Order: sequence, then structure tokens, then C-alpha cells
Amino acid sequence: MHLVCQPGDTIALVGNSNPLPASEKETVRQLTAVLNKLGIEVAESPLLFSRSTRHYQEKAAILNQYFADKTIKAIFDISGGDMANSVLPFLNYTAIKNHPKPFFGYSDVTTVLNALAAQSGIPTGLFQLKTILQDTTGQQLARFTETFIHGENSLYDVDWRFIRGNRMSGQLIGGNIRCFLKLAGTPYLPPLKDRILFLESQGGLTEKQFSYFHQLTQLPDFQQLSGILLGTFTDYERADSTQTIGDLLLDVLPDKKMPVAKTDDVGHGRLSKALVLNGETDLRIQQFLI
Repeated sequence: MHLVCQPGDTIALVGNSNPLPASEKETVRQLTAVLNKLGIEVAESPLLFSRSTRHYQEKAAILNQYFADKTIKAIFDISGGDMANSVLPFLNYTAIKNHPKPFFGYSDVTTVLNALAAQSGIPTGLFQLKTILQDTTGQQLARFTETFIHGENSLYDVDWRFIRGNRMSGQLIGGNIRCFLKLAGTPYLPPLKDRILFLESQGGLTEKQFSYFHQLTQLPDFQQLSGILLGTFTDYERADSTQTIGDLLLDVLPDKKMPVAKTDDVGHGRLSKALVLNGETDLRIQQFLI
């Protein structure tokens, strides 16, 4: 998945998860202003702030429309929370496959990212656009500009360290662990065989992460994964737990040889970097190639 915006290109802002609170109208205005300054035009979903729980089909229709619209260069979902899986049955996966374009989101939008991988076979981006405002140092905006305006790779330049093993390769799937598990038992869960599973989390201490890890191991074909990548587990790692998140996972994994690697660069932080899902990945000792 390669996105380089030219002056005058248009990107769309959507919200398939929880509605943005009214207090974020100023955030969206500022975000639009920053993008306009970079020469990017912005199309905004009319349902970004809608608080109705009845609009999930309309949200899906808007996403279908933006994929079909040739004037839209890329789509960024800037929402999060709990509701994104409601749109999955109403997306036109065949049309999206025939008119692919870069689609980005994170957290609860993990459900949409992986459904698009499973049903449309397109690569997607694990990235929250609002971080270019949330980070007040300017570093995240610089990475965004370098990557999506100048065609460099800084936003995807992730440092990994192996906890076990020294190599894994395959297509990358996953995202937020809680939200990825919503797809269990549905046609929207991507195949696990020969894939690399990335996991991160904002909330949840030992008991919750322990439960999530065990549920993952009970998924069909879990043992056929090529490896597991861990991002940040915000609340768990802030709590100064007696075990690292990596050690907790290793204790749970039935396959004592499955490669596992860790990064602090991807998760719910303001400086979180991006990952390409459903794209080929080759990770060898601290080297991550896209």
C-alpha cells in the first residue's frame, strides 16, 4: 500500500466506530486546516458526530461511496471505541476489491481493517490520523509529511526486538487485541495460517490480557501463525506488572517455538507509528521490511 498525496488531492475522514464528541469539532477543524496547509483537500463524513445507534448502515454506505469515488485518494477513519463491527455486514467487499485505495484506522477500527483484508484482500493501514495533532512536538506531523507527501518511510520505520526466535515472514494481520477478537467466529476474521499477528492494547491488566491471549490460542489455525508481534499494552505496562507482556504471552502460548517480537513504537500513543496490514512482511533480528 503506497500513498503519496499531490497538491489538490482529497482524503476522506470517516467514523465507523463511536461518534466523535461535540468537543472534537474543533479538533476536526484544526486537522482539516493542517491537511489543507499541506495541499490536501478534505471530505468529511456527515455522520462523524451522529450519536444515533441506528446509523450503522448509513456509515457503511458512506464508506462504500468513498471507495467508489475516484476523486478520493485515501480514507482515514478517525473514530474509536466499540461500534465499528456494526458496519461489517453492509460493506460492498467486491466493489472495494475492484476499487481499492488506502484506508487507515486503529483501535476499534481493527475490525474494519481486518474485514477488508479477509473479504476484499486489500492492504490497509493501522494508523490514527489525529496523532498529528495530539503530538505537540511536531514529530508526528513531520513523519506524516515525509511519508504521505514526500514518499519516504519514516512513519513505517518500526524498531522490533525478538523475544523468541529470530525470523518470521508472512502477511500481517491484527491490531487491537480486544477488537480483533470480536471477529472470532465471523466471516470477517482473516486467515491465520502463515500470517503474522500484531497485537496491542490500551486497557486491561493481567487478568484481561491473560484471558485475551487464551482466547486467541483457541482460534482455529492459531498454531499455524508464522509469528506474533506485540505493540504497546498501555495500562498493563504502566501498572508495573511483575511480568512483561511478552512473558505473559510466552507462558500462554502452547507452541513453545513460535517466534515473538516486541516494539514500543506502535499502539495507542501520540507518537505511534503505522503498520501495513495484509502486506508482505519479513522480520529478521531488528529488521522490519515493508
